[in-house]
Amino acid sequence: MTGLVTSFGSGAMTNSIADITAQAQGFFVIGSNTTEQHPVIGMGIRQAVKQRGARLIVADPRRIPLAGLADIHLRHRPGSDIALLNALAHVIIAEELYDKPFVAERTEGFDDLKAKVAGYTPEMAEEITGVPAAQLREAARLMAGLKPMALLYAMGITQHTTGHQNVLACANLQML
Repeated sequence: MTGLVTSFGSGAMTNSIADITAQAQGFFVIGSNTTEQHPVIGMGIRQAVKQRGARLIVADPRRIPLAGLADIHLRHRPGSDIALLNALAHVIIAEELYDKPFVAERTEGFDDLKAKVAGYTPEMAEEITGVPAAQLREAARLMAGLKPMALLYAMGITQHTTGHQNVLACANLQML
């Protein structure tokens, strides 16, 4: 298992709660106040961080409860999710931190993605998101080094005019 992507918003999950909370070495939570909206999963994440040493990155403009446990809290401006996600992908690709065999064998359109995110440098994304470029690099490097890494999102990124694109950006990031 190289990665776990889970959406809570529609009630559909791509992995079981046990997969997420017991196997993930790291968590990237975006658009989800998990401890309030999904308390069982929120408890599992807290336990994984405290008991197993799992790493946690939270991307949320607010200081949600999980942010207090996070290794990194990316406090981006509301509505800047795509810039944030694409900047993370940019760093992972530019620094060649992605899973090359997985990408070669199981994905399509990598060159298109690489070209698209090339312009989303951390410095450019900092102007849009308000998140310091150094923090974006730190988060991307941490994410790339954790396998499996669970990416968790909910309605906080799906219920926007760009919700579909936000979900695609999450999927693209996790495929790396």
